[in-house]
Amino acid sequence: MGQVSSQFSPGEISSIIIAWLVLSVAITYGNFTRLFTGTGNLEVVIAGFVATATGFIIHEMGHKFVAIRRGYVAHFRLWMWGLLLTLFIVVFSGGGIVFGAPGAVYIAPAATTAYYGYESATRPRDPEQENMVISAAGPGINLAFAVTFLSLFFVAPLGSFLSTIAQLGFLLNAGLGSFNMIPVPPLDGSKIFRKNIPVALAIALPLWAMLFLGPYYLGI
Repeated sequence: MGQVSSQFSPGEISSIIIAWLVLSVAITYGNFTRLFTGTGNLEVVIAGFVATATGFIIHEMGHKFVAIRRGYVAHFRLWMWGLLLTLFIVVFSGGGIVFGAPGAVYIAPAATTAYYGYESATRPRDPEQENMVISAAGPGINLAFAVTFLSLFFVAPLGSFLSTIAQLGFLLNAGLGSFNMIPVPPLDGSKIFRKNIPVALAIALPLWAMLFLGPYYLGI
C-alpha cells in the first residue's frame, strides 16, 4: 500500500475534521456553550474531543483502512442531513439528547480505485467475508479503546483530567460500539452476525457488558 496521504480523496480530510468537530461539540454541548460565559469546564470539553476522536473518527478510519487493505475503495463522506440533525437535536434539547450521525465511510469495489488515487494490491474474494471483516474493524476498535479507557480510569487520580478523559472515552466507545453491534441493518452488527456469530458475540458481549456495568464501576 502506498503512502497514507494517497489513501485520502480530495476533501476527505476536511470532511473528517468537520464531522469530528460537530460531534465533539454535540457531546459536550452544555460545557462548550458555557465556556463563553466563563462557567463551562474546559477539561470536560477537551476530554469530549478526545473521546470523539477515538470513538467515532478512529472507528471510521478502522473501516476505511481495513477496506483499502482488502482491495476496496473506502471514502469518508459527510452526511449533511445527519450533520444538521445532530446540531438541531442537541441545540433544541439543550444538550440532553445527542444524535451522532455526521458521516460514514462508504465502500466501493476496487475497480474504481483509479478515480480516487488509491493503491491496493489485493482483490476481494468472498464479499460477505470481506464485508464482515471490514464491519468488525469499527466496533473492534471501540472495544479496544473502551478497555483501555476503563483501565486508565482505575489508575488515574480521581477527579483528575486523565480521569475525565478516561470516563468520557470509555462511555463513548462502549456506547457507540454497543449500538453498532446491534444485529439490525445497516449497523455493523447485522453484517458480522450474519456471517460469523462467534466473532460477533466476541465483540458484542464485552461491549454490551461494559455498557451496562460501566457506569457502576465509574460511580455514575
